[in-house]
Amino acid sequence: MNIFEIKNCKKSFDGIKVIDDISFNVKEGEVLAIIGSSGSGKTTLLRICTFLQYMDDGEMSYLGEKIVTSDNGASRYIGQNELSIDALNNNKELIKIKSNFGLVFQNFNLFPHWTVLRNVMDAPISVEKRDKDEVEASAMKYLKKMGLETKAMRYPCELSGGQQQRVAIARALCLEPKIIYFDEPTSALDPELTGEILKVIKDLANENKTMVIVTHEMNFARDVADRAIFVDNGVIVEEGDAHELITNPKMERTKKFLQKYN
Repeated sequence: MNIFEIKNCKKSFDGIKVIDDISFNVKEGEVLAIIGSSGSGKTTLLRICTFLQYMDDGEMSYLGEKIVTSDNGASRYIGQNELSIDALNNNKELIKIKSNFGLVFQNFNLFPHWTVLRNVMDAPISVEKRDKDEVEASAMKYLKKMGLETKAMRYPCELSGGQQQRVAIARALCLEPKIIYFDEPTSALDPELTGEILKVIKDLANENKTMVIVTHEMNFARDVADRAIFVDNGVIVEEGDAHELITNPKMERTKKFLQKYN
C-alpha cells in the first residue's frame, strides 16, 4: 500500500526551476533515503510533501486520497483555489491530512519558552483536538522511548543538541503519523551526537516505521533505507535499492557525487 505518492512535481523560484518533474512513492513500512548535493532540491521537495511549500504543478496523494491535482499546467490543492503559503496553512482539508505525517527538522524547531513535555503535546492537542490526559500519557511514552522521561519539565536550552533532536522525534511520534519525514536530522550535530540520532532512527526502521529521510550520511542510508533517490539540479538522476545504488551506482553523476564519501 502506498502511504504517499507524488507525480510530475514542479517548482520554480523567480523563474529558476528547483524541482523539475519529480515522481516517487513511499510504501507502508518502507524507509526511503533522498540524497544529493546541497542546493539540489531535496529540502524543497520535502517541504512540498509536508505542505510547507506549494508546488507549481503536479499531483500528490496520501493513503490513496488525491490531495493535489494538475489543472491546465498548475496545481490545484484540495479544498482551495488560491495557491499561497497562507492558503495552505489555513486549508481545513489539509490540516486534517497533516495528521498523516510527522516532520523532524534539522534545527529541531522546538519552542524555547515551552517545556519539553509541552513541545511534544502541543500539536496533538491544538491541531488534532485530542484529549489532554491521553496526549500527556502518549507524550511521556515517547519521551521514555527517547530516554528523556526525566527531562519532561526541562526547557530546550537545558538540553544537548542530541537531546533536543530526540525531543523533536518524540514530538513527531506523538502525532501517531503514518509517515515521518526527516530533513537532514544530524546536520546540526557533532559526530558523537550524530551517531546517537542515527541509532534512534535505525531503531524506528526496525519497528517498520514508514520514513523519508533527507540525509548526507551515506553509510546510514545504505544500511538502513530500503530505497534511495539521488536528486541533482531538481531531477531524479537515479533511484533503486539503497544498498545497490550507494555501493554500485549506474549513472556517472551519481558516481561522481558518491566518490567524496568513499
